Amino acid sequence: MTHEFESGFFVKEPAWHRLGKVLNNPPTTEQAIIEAGLDWKVLEEPIYRQQEDEFVSLPTHKCLIRSGDQQLLGVVSKAYHPLQNSEAFKWFDVLLHEGDVTLEAAGSLKRGKRIWILAKIQMNPVEIQEGDAIQPYLLLHNSHDGSTAIWIQFTPIRVVCWNTLSWASASRFEEEKKRKAFRIRHNSNIEEKLALAHLALDLSRRSFNTAIDEYKAMATKPISRELFELYIGNIFSSDSPTENWAFPLIQENFEAGKGNGGKTLWDAYNGFTEWLDHQRGKSEVSRLESAWFGDSARLRIKAHREALALL
Repeated sequence: MTHEFESGFFVKEPAWHRLGKVLNNPPTTEQAIIEAGLDWKVLEEPIYRQQEDEFVSLPTHKCLIRSGDQQLLGVVSKAYHPLQNSEAFKWFDVLLHEGDVTLEAAGSLKRGKRIWILAKIQMNPVEIQEGDAIQPYLLLHNSHDGSTAIWIQFTPIRVVCWNTLSWASASRFEEEKKRKAFRIRHNSNIEEKLALAHLALDLSRRSFNTAIDEYKAMATKPISRELFELYIGNIFSSDSPTENWAFPLIQENFEAGKGNGGKTLWDAYNGFTEWLDHQRGKSEVSRLESAWFGDSARLRIKAHREALALL
C-alpha cells in the first residue's frame, strides 16, 4: 500500500517506485535528514496498567513514540535502546567528510517503523559488458518497532535500470559471519559499534571487486532456452517454471529487458532481478520494501546462488 512509503528522497532521479523527493545534488547529513522526513526523535514512554485503585508502570516493557505526531512505533523491552535517526545519519559522517561516499537516498516506511539510508561508494562504476555498469553502495536500515537489529551491508546496483543485485552467496546472517554485513543490536554499546564505518567501507570495496568477477563470469556464460528454464525453475524450486505466472515476464526481461539480449547467464540473472524490482508485488512501495528487506531479497540471493552453480 502506498501509505507505507511515508517520506524520502533520491538524488537526480527516483528509484523504481517513483516516490519521494528528487534532489539535484547529494545532500549533507543535516540536509538529508530533513529531506528524508526523518527529522524527528524516538521517545521512550512507560506502559501503565491498573492495579487496584492506582496505575503502575510495567517493569519489563516500554513504548516507543515518534515526537511531533505521537505515532506509536512499537512496544519493546526495557533493555532496548533506540538508535535515533540523527545517529544513523552520523554513522556516515566520517565517510562523507573524507569523500568516500555520498548520500544517495533515504526514507521512512510504515509510518516511521522502518528507516533506511543508501550511500554511494565513491568508486568508478564497472561495466560488465558494454553499456551495462554496476555501482557499489552501502545500505543502512533500522527498525523503530523492535522487529530488527540495525543492518549495514554492501549493495551493488545495476545502473541501466536500477536493479538491486546481490553479492550474497549466503544470507545476511551468513554474510555477517564472513564480515560482509554488520548487524548492530539495540543496546548501550551502539555508538561504539558504529565506529565500524571504515571497516564496512573497506570490506564493501573488496566485496565489489569480487562481485564484478562473478558478474563478468555470468556475462561470458552462454545459456540455452532449456538452461534458462532450469535456472528459473531452480530459483522457484519448481519442476515446471512455465506454469508459474511470473515466468513469461522473466523470459521477456531475459530476451529484451534493459541491457539484456537473451544470450547469457547475466541476461537471465538480470531478467529475474528486473522482475523483482519492477514487476513483482502489488505496488511500487511493496517492491521497494521487499527488494531490500523482504522476500525479494531472499529470492535475489537464491538467484545469485543458482547462477554461480551454473558457472
